Amino acid sequence: MGNFWNSLIIGVLILAAAVPYIARIRHPEQKPLAAYLIFVTVFILVAVLLFNLLGWLVTQLELGQTLDKPGPAVLFLVLIFLPAIILAGWLARKPPWRQGPPP
Repeated sequence: MGNFWNSLIIGVLILAAAVPYIARIRHPEQKPLAAYLIFVTVFILVAVLLFNLLGWLVTQLELGQTLDKPGPAVLFLVLIFLPAIILAGWLARKPPWRQGPPP
């Protein structure tokens, strides 16, 4: 259970650090709050999905004991948070959608 709480704390710290990052990278036509909410939503969804997927994989391979060591635990968190940051940042950079809602 310690890895879950550590991951949650790191995730919240990333979201707090994302405020100036999003303000800097957002598209000029995108409102700051909208860009941040896009980032937060995508980041949380991707991070939760990857955490559950990689956690299930570790359990199936019976590698849970290796996550007690700092090296594999950091690698586990990097494999969760790095793709989430990249995808969320990419979506926050996009310009706002100018079309009306789809039919």
